[in-house]
Amino acid sequence: SINSNEYLAVYKRGTRSGFEYIPRDEDALTTRGIEIKDMSKTPQEENIISWDSVPKPNDFYIDDLKWKYLLRNIIRGKNIMMTGPSGCGKTDITFKAAKALDREVIYFNLGATQDPRSTLIGNTHYSKDTGTYFSESLFVSAIQKPNTVILLDELSRAHPEAWNILMTVLDPIQRYLRLDEKSDSPTIKVADGVSFIATANIGSEYTATRVIDRALLDRFAILEMDVLSYEQEYQLLSSKWGKINLIESDTLLTLCDIIKDIRKEVKSDTPRISTTISTRATLEIVELLTDAFTLEQAIEILIYPLFSDEGGNDSERTYVKQVVQKYLASNTSKRVHESP
Repeated sequence: SINSNEYLAVYKRGTRSGFEYIPRDEDALTTRGIEIKDMSKTPQEENIISWDSVPKPNDFYIDDLKWKYLLRNIIRGKNIMMTGPSGCGKTDITFKAAKALDREVIYFNLGATQDPRSTLIGNTHYSKDTGTYFSESLFVSAIQKPNTVILLDELSRAHPEAWNILMTVLDPIQRYLRLDEKSDSPTIKVADGVSFIATANIGSEYTATRVIDRALLDRFAILEMDVLSYEQEYQLLSSKWGKINLIESDTLLTLCDIIKDIRKEVKSDTPRISTTISTRATLEIVELLTDAFTLEQAIEILIYPLFSDEGGNDSERTYVKQVVQKYLASNTSKRVHESP
């Protein structure tokens, strides 16, 4: 009934009027095999997600709103492009979000793709017994799996031909892939619930990347990954290896101080360095600390090589060394004064 949003009658053969009024008692409806449905709710309202039931990972820091938006787009089968500096966790959080929703992730590293057509469509082969035949790619089978998360890693490093192939696949209306190499050129439709998540590095320091075509960019919602704050960095580093007694808390605080100053300099109006320190690099440093390396040794191995030593005393590496020595000297002096 349009007016009351209730089932009032059911068609029955052999009746003069063609229908029979049925009782409002739900038990009577069930015995007749009639499904009871609340017609007052729209399909969207029935599919409302309880976000509190999908907790954020304990070993990763992401803004509550961005976590909720990432989950929502995966559930709705939407496309997301995750941008941010290298090592900030774009790929990692994709796997964690998919795991939280019990979704399968199928990974494609487009930055390492030398032949886009074979990777995304397939190859034609020849057999002495059967002659020429076409072998579909893993990507073709992946897009036909409902509710799958397809991770297009390093999209900004992909060959432009890969972008052209993906245009119809990523389009929210078209959502298909044509297999031109196959004899009958079939059209493969993207399955329901498939979500495409791409990662991209955007900025002049990423020299191997390409400026992404605007038409391709419009097929994604952009999700910018944030660099961790000082407090978040410390909490992550200390929780990642749980037992803080393996590493002195002062050492972790000193590391966070150094990273904070370097990142602050990169964002200044006239930066003296051209790149920053990723969270991935700080986690590697802590691994060295747990393996009995000193903080100075870990930084010398993992941080200094990131910065050019051209220019002598005015080089980027010299500046970073000055930042490091400032905090290491301060930390050493503090321990000397605190000793009995």
